[in-house]
Amino acid sequence: MKTPIVRALAVAGAALASSSAACAQAALPAVEVNGTRTAPGSTLGLDTPNAAGSRLGLAPRETPASVSSLGRADIAELNLTRAQDVAVRMPGITESSAPGNGGTSLVARGFAGHNSVAQMVDGTRLVVAAGTITYPFSTWPFESVEVLRGPASVLYGDGAIGAAVNYVTQPPSFGRTEREAFFSLGSFGTAQGGIGLRGPINEMLAYSVYVDAGRSDGYRRLEDHGRRNYALALAVRPNSALKLTFSLDGGHNDDARYFGTPLTHGVLDRRLRRTNFNVDDSIVKYDDRMWRAKVDYRASDSVRLRNETYHLTSDRHWRNAEAATFDRAGTLVNRSDYLEILHDQEQTGNRFDATFDGRLGSLRNRFVVGLDWYRTTLLHTNNAPYGGASTVDPFHFAPGTFVSPVRTTPGRHATLETTALFAEDVLDLTPRWKLVTGLRSDRMQFDNSDLRTGDNLSKKYSPLAGRAGVVWMPGDTLSLYGQYGTGTDPLSGALSLPGGAANFDLTKGRQVEVGAKGALPAVNGEWTVALYRIEKRNLLSRDPERPDITQQVGRQSSTGVELAFAAEPLPGWTIDANAAFLRARYDDFNEFAAGTLVSRAGNVPAGVPQRTANLWTAYRFLPKWQAGFGMRHVGERQSNAANTARLPAYTVFDASLAYAYSRSLTFALTVRNLTDRVYAVSGTGNVRWLLGAPRTVQLTARATF
Repeated sequence: MKTPIVRALAVAGAALASSSAACAQAALPAVEVNGTRTAPGSTLGLDTPNAAGSRLGLAPRETPASVSSLGRADIAELNLTRAQDVAVRMPGITESSAPGNGGTSLVARGFAGHNSVAQMVDGTRLVVAAGTITYPFSTWPFESVEVLRGPASVLYGDGAIGAAVNYVTQPPSFGRTEREAFFSLGSFGTAQGGIGLRGPINEMLAYSVYVDAGRSDGYRRLEDHGRRNYALALAVRPNSALKLTFSLDGGHNDDARYFGTPLTHGVLDRRLRRTNFNVDDSIVKYDDRMWRAKVDYRASDSVRLRNETYHLTSDRHWRNAEAATFDRAGTLVNRSDYLEILHDQEQTGNRFDATFDGRLGSLRNRFVVGLDWYRTTLLHTNNAPYGGASTVDPFHFAPGTFVSPVRTTPGRHATLETTALFAEDVLDLTPRWKLVTGLRSDRMQFDNSDLRTGDNLSKKYSPLAGRAGVVWMPGDTLSLYGQYGTGTDPLSGALSLPGGAANFDLTKGRQVEVGAKGALPAVNGEWTVALYRIEKRNLLSRDPERPDITQQVGRQSSTGVELAFAAEPLPGWTIDANAAFLRARYDDFNEFAAGTLVSRAGNVPAGVPQRTANLWTAYRFLPKWQAGFGMRHVGERQSNAANTARLPAYTVFDASLAYAYSRSLTFALTVRNLTDRVYAVSGTGNVRWLLGAPRTVQLTARATF
C-alpha cells in the first residue's frame, strides 16, 4: 500500500516544483465534462463538486469513491429539519441514535457509531467525547449535506472507517441579497420557525444570518423539547484575491428525556407505547458554540492558500433513570442506572492547506498539502459507580424523582492533541484517465487524569492513512473507478481508552472499492454502482488460552454493493432511489459470556442492518401543485455480539403535498410514518427498544422576500 501512494506523492511533489513555471508559459486547458444536469431531489449530482470526497474540488464523476449530497432546496422539499435525517437518505447510511450519543450516531458499510462515522461542519472535524456528538442538529443554516462512504481518514483523520458526513453552511453572499423564512405547526404541539438573511453590505463586506427555533410537547411524557440554533457570519473581501470570513455557529437543545420502552418477555406491549419510564426531574441538555476565522487567498490562478482557526465548546448534562426492564413475572418494571453525567468539552484547532494547479510535463496536475492541528479537552463529571434503583407499576405509573447514593463530582480530565500532515494529488494521465492519491500522517498525544484516584495515563499514536485510485471515463456519460484506502478508528472514543489500558493501539481498516457512475440523458438521469470490501483489525478480543487477558487480535469485515439512481423521466416527475446490500461479520472475536469464553466469529456486528433502501418521488401537477411520496427501509439488526437479540426490520412511508401560492410563498403538508408503524430505532434487543416517531403531520410555510 505504501509504495504506490508514496510514489504518486513523489510525482505530485515534482509537479508542485514545476507548476508555477509551467503556468507562466501556458494557460491551463479547459476541462469539459458532458453530462446531464442534476435532477431535482437527486442525491447524486455527478458533475457538482463535492468537498467531502476531495479537497481539490473534484466532482463525484472524477472521484474514485462513493460520494453523495443533497442541496438546500431538496432538503426543504423533503421537509428535513434534523441534520442526521438528511444523511440517512444517502445510500447505505442509517441511524443508531440514542440520548447517550447525542441522538446523532450513524451507521455505514457495516460500522456503527461516532467512532466509525465522522461528522464535520464545513470540513472541520468534531471530536467525539465518550461516544457523543451534539452539534449540529438543525438543517436551517445548511447549503448542503455531503457524504463520503468508506474510509475517510486521509481527509479527516482518526475515526472515519465507515463514512464521513460534511454539513456545509450557507456562506455570506457578495452577489445578491437573499431573505427567506419558514414557519411550521405539527402534531403533538410542535412549532418551528426560522429566518435567514445574507447578502452584500458593500463591495468589501457581506453577511449571513440564519437563526431558527422549535419546540414540541412530544408523543409521550418527558419527550418535550426546545431548540434554538444560530449561524452568523461576516465576510471581508479587501480585494479580489483575499477573503476573510468570521463566523459564530451554535445551538441550545433541551432534548427529549426518553431512553426506551421495556419489552415483556421480548415482546412490545403496545399499551406502553406512550409511556416514558424516566423520573420527573430528568435532564438532557446540550449547549454548543463554535467560533471560526477563515482566510482564503488566491495567490495566482494556480495557487490557493486557505487557513481556518476555530474554537468549539460543548456543555452537556444528563440526569436520568436510563434503564427500565420488566421483572420475570412481567408485571413490574425495575428501573436502574440512575446516571448524572456532565461534559465540559473544548476543541481548539487550526487547519492550513495550499493548493497548486499546474502541469507535470504535458499533464495537468492538482496538488494540495496541509497541516491540521487541534487540541481537545474534556472534563467528565458523574456519579459513578452508578447506583439507584426503583420498581414501578407500568400501568399505574408513578415517576418519582432522581435519587443517587453517590454524589456527582468531577471524575476525570482528558486531553487529546493531534498534529497531522496531509496531501492529496490528482494527475490527469490522459483526457480519459485520472490518478488520485492521498496520504495523511498523524501524531496524537492522549492524556487522562483520574481526579478521584490521582492516576494519570498517557498514550501516543502515530497512524498513517492513505488511498490510491484511478478513474477512467471511456465516454461522456460513463466513468469507472477503483480505489484502495486505509484508515483508523479509536477503540472506545477519541477521549477515552477501554478499561484505562494504555497498551492498546488504534483499530486499523482497509478497503478495496470498484464502481461505475453514469448519466442517462434520455431521462435526465444519473446512476452509480459501488462494490467494496472493508476489513477492520485490532478489535479487542479475549485470549482463548488465558481468558483473563484482553488482546487486540479481533477482526471484522463487510462486503457490499450500493446502488443509486436519480432521474426526471418526464417534466415535473422526479425519482431518487438507492439501496445497499452488505454482509458484515466478526471474523475473529472472543468475549466472556456467563464466565465462559465464547467465539463470536461468523456473527453479525451489533447495530448493523444488512439491507437498506430509500425512495423519494415527486410529481408537479397543475401549475402550482406538487405531490411527493417516499419510503425508507432498514433491515434487521443484531443487538449483541452473540446475535441472541435483534431489532426487527422496518419500512416507513412519507407523503407530502405542496402548493406554490406565489413565486415567494409556498405551503407544504407533510405526513411522516404514514402507516403509523411501530419500530425500533435502536435498543437492547429483547429488553428495551427506543421507538421511532409515530405518524406525524406538519404544515409548513416557506417565504422569500
